Amino acid sequence: MTRTLIVSAFEPEIAPLRRLVSGRRGIVLQPIGIGAVDAAVGATGAIARARPARVIFVGTAGIYGPAKDAPAALGTAVVAGEIVCLSTSALKGEAYLPAPMIMRVSTSPSLRAALTNGRAGRRPRGVVACPLAITRSAALGRRIAEATGAALENLEAFAVGRAAAAAGVPFAAVLGVANRVGPQGHEEWQRHHRAASRAACQLIAQFLSS
Repeated sequence: MTRTLIVSAFEPEIAPLRRLVSGRRGIVLQPIGIGAVDAAVGATGAIARARPARVIFVGTAGIYGPAKDAPAALGTAVVAGEIVCLSTSALKGEAYLPAPMIMRVSTSPSLRAALTNGRAGRRPRGVVACPLAITRSAALGRRIAEATGAALENLEAFAVGRAAAAAGVPFAAVLGVANRVGPQGHEEWQRHHRAASRAACQLIAQFLSS
């Protein structure tokens, strides 16, 4: 039996999946903490305890740019491709990151294919940017998107990806689109995060049933 560890930043983002996979063996669900540091620590501990064959992060994300250019609508789920860690201070030229730092991780191609039933076009794969803090400025969001090629923003996915890589475990991330990045992002997230979490959890439940 393939042992699957599914983690989220906090309980509300994984709660829909608990109901969908209740009673199934080989599945471990674990909130690990909000933000990059707690997510890295929590994911490392959860991987050590569960010893899984694969790790999936489920969460919500903000989307960069106007709605007409968005690769996915609010309340839908995106399977992440590349995940980029970034410093907005470095992006502005006010700081720098030493060259040995790992700043990008890629999700497992086989897991991505399985999560989309082998049809990459069924749900768009997004490049995800992971800053330390949530971006409140639409202009900064556009700058991040232009510099990184990212379509989405999430705080924890990069940290979980690095923890999985350190353990040698295949990793994927499924994100529900909850808001547009900008000054109204938090209020929009509050309205849509439950629907976005349900969409992401439903995608993972379908994958686990296949």
